Amino acid sequence: MNYECVLENGQHLELGNEGDQTFVSFSSRGGGQQQSQGNGFNTGEWSRKPKVYRLANDYIVRLQTMAGARFIRLEGNRAERLYREPELAAAKEIELMAASEAERMKPMEPMRPMEPMRPMR
Repeated sequence: MNYECVLENGQHLELGNEGDQTFVSFSSRGGGQQQSQGNGFNTGEWSRKPKVYRLANDYIVRLQTMAGARFIRLEGNRAERLYREPELAAAKEIELMAASEAERMKPMEPMRPMEPMRPMR
């Protein structure tokens, strides 16, 4: 299952888990356009819904796996795996929602053929 939230800078964060891989992607949606970028991390399969925390200028993703807790730090459009637990006492939890397949970027409809140009007079 994938989860998503909106960060304070207006970006959408999406988290997904396939096998041992966790996928983190950012997208900015607006003006009819969507730009996204993502990263993959070898974290192990999730055993619980992930949690996202706001900590100063960064966000921390906490993933609970069978092998223990894993952490990913988000700064701007960058994501990096942390190898020790950060101090989260002063952090504020951000609500994650299940990402619905319908809300993901839909493929574009095929272009209709153009009408032939009329001859010039």
